[in-house]
Amino acid sequence: MDFFGANGNYLNGEGLYVMISDKVLGVYAAVGSLDPVKQAEWYDIAAKEWNINTFEIPLLGGVPMATELAKTFSENASSLVVTLVAQWATKGQGNVNYGLSSLDEISRREAVLDVQSVIQQCLALSREGVIIRTMELHTGQRVGSTISHAISFCRSLFEISEAAGVALPDCELSVEITDSLRPDHPIGFPGAKKASLKLSDLMETVAAVNNVRSGSRPISLVVNWGRLLINGDQPLSVVRKIIDSDVHLGGVILSGANPTADGFADAHNSHLDSGSGFSVADGQACAEALMKASEPSFIGMKCSVTTSEGELTPEQVLNAEADFLNNL
Repeated sequence: MDFFGANGNYLNGEGLYVMISDKVLGVYAAVGSLDPVKQAEWYDIAAKEWNINTFEIPLLGGVPMATELAKTFSENASSLVVTLVAQWATKGQGNVNYGLSSLDEISRREAVLDVQSVIQQCLALSREGVIIRTMELHTGQRVGSTISHAISFCRSLFEISEAAGVALPDCELSVEITDSLRPDHPIGFPGAKKASLKLSDLMETVAAVNNVRSGSRPISLVVNWGRLLINGDQPLSVVRKIIDSDVHLGGVILSGANPTADGFADAHNSHLDSGSGFSVADGQACAEALMKASEPSFIGMKCSVTTSEGELTPEQVLNAEADFLNNL
């Protein structure tokens, strides 16, 4: 028998609180090549027909969101998980030193200013009724020692958390755990190697920042299933490790990766692709782990039309993702 507990959380028959706070859909991964009008139509379908109204979406510093998307999000009072991975990957291809953990101070400051630009965009959206739920930060590429990168990243997190705390006090700051393969690995950036800090180092860094910022809303971690596959990790083990740690797991974005002769590469292949390293069973196991956690996390999907055997249509991918999330 299932019922609601006193605090409003859903309680299952085993007496365990269901600690999944939101279901998040990364629509852009499947429709990013479509014109803004068509993209907005899919967001409208997700909100009105699939009952999914929280979306992961990339924003770039100095590049306003398409008017059609902003209007749809406003009309539906949507909630956004804003990711800056496209920001790092785009500028990182022109400047390997770009990023929040950069050892080059000019490049680090540029990355911080870009985040502040995105914060201003989010503030404008929030004034239009759009909820900015989470902002996902990223370290940038590895070009030096772990300790040096961790120190730079700490500085950036303090600066960004101060600015976000004033502009977006209800927004959760998170750091996405992304691929951190060794520099000589044959899969190049941005298919891999986007992070300067490995999992354990990243957890220690975020925990250290949170300890100093006592009283402030803690910075959390977000897991991207496919990017853990690129690292050669067991994603479910990483999810459980974070749940059992002192750092809050803000959420999990489910997707696979692209199998290559040298290992997985970043492509967000879906569970419709048998070679993606991600399946329905994986998603169910992840959801079960989150439901048994002591603190709430979101669960989401971000899948492209790419498969190891060709391309799918956006309709195929998005319908499958919505069905997947609504049946978890």
